[in-house]
Amino acid sequence: MEIDMFDWNRSCSYDEQQKRGFHTMARSRLRKLVAELALPPGSFDLRSNRAGIAVSGEITLHHDRAYIQVGQFGLSSGHVF
Repeated sequence: MEIDMFDWNRSCSYDEQQKRGFHTMARSRLRKLVAELALPPGSFDLRSNRAGIAVSGEITLHHDRAYIQVGQFGLSSGHVF
């Protein structure tokens, strides 16, 4: 069992270290999902958009049958999903 010490609820806004960790962890988790789903190489695209300083940006896994995007959408409003 993996112990994850990354604080997913802490905002990336104006925090370069948190943003770097957020993108690293999200890409890692999406790569694990790719392996678990046994998606063939070249059948998916995994990309990261760091965006501006005031937002988290997003990490996207795109496959013909799935589009998964990780970001801190609406975090500033206090809503955590």
